Amino acid sequence: MNNSFYSFVTPVKNQEKEICDNILKLITKIKKTSFIKNWEILIIDDGSDDKTFEKLIHLKKKEKKIKVFKNFINKGKGYSIKRGINNINVKSNRLVLIDSDIPYYKELSYFLKKLQNNDLVIINRRDDKSKFIILNNNVYSYLRFFIGNFMNLLFRFLNLTDQKDTQAGLKGFNTKYKKLIKKVKTDGFLFDLELLILFANKGLKPFSIPTKYSVSQNSSIKLKFNTFYKIASDLVKIYINNSKKKYN
Repeated sequence: MNNSFYSFVTPVKNQEKEICDNILKLITKIKKTSFIKNWEILIIDDGSDDKTFEKLIHLKKKEKKIKVFKNFINKGKGYSIKRGINNINVKSNRLVLIDSDIPYYKELSYFLKKLQNNDLVIINRRDDKSKFIILNNNVYSYLRFFIGNFMNLLFRFLNLTDQKDTQAGLKGFNTKYKKLIKKVKTDGFLFDLELLILFANKGLKPFSIPTKYSVSQNSSIKLKFNTFYKIASDLVKIYINNSKKKYN
């Protein structure tokens, strides 16, 4: 499909030191991908209180295919992604949701290639061929790993999904399904779970890609009470909506 138009949507918060390097890294990968002729990157600053937004505006002046948006208060990952999707080019037919640290970079070319011929592609960190790599024996990495596994077990126990990995920060789908975003009710980290529930109810099974991965030490996810409270609240909301068939 040589006429593919890829839209990349990434939310970001308080990453003034690395955001420009990360986006330039993504641009380099896109430009080296021969079958992508038309593309854009939509970056949503989710209430940063450092110089992230200023850095992005400066970067936008150098690369016209970048669009930058600002949430003046922190609205959440899901809200930011939805805002980005609502502003993609009308010609776009492939949508890529990618975290601002540009994770799974080694798999990205293969990921983009598979997205040409599949309506839904995800990274699957729980695949038998995937491998978790601990960096510097960091306690934060271990906690994120075990919390992620526990959350997924809980999602499946509640019969919300049969996917073993819903939260990996790289997903792509055909934009003909972008109207499903309107049915996503939460604005936080569980946006991914809701989206996959909606796809499953459409009868779409994702093409999943295994990966070698680690936990970014620059992650904007902080293990605080407020974070867990928000996730728990959103999970209750999703469970109730799913029980009432609101995702059908």
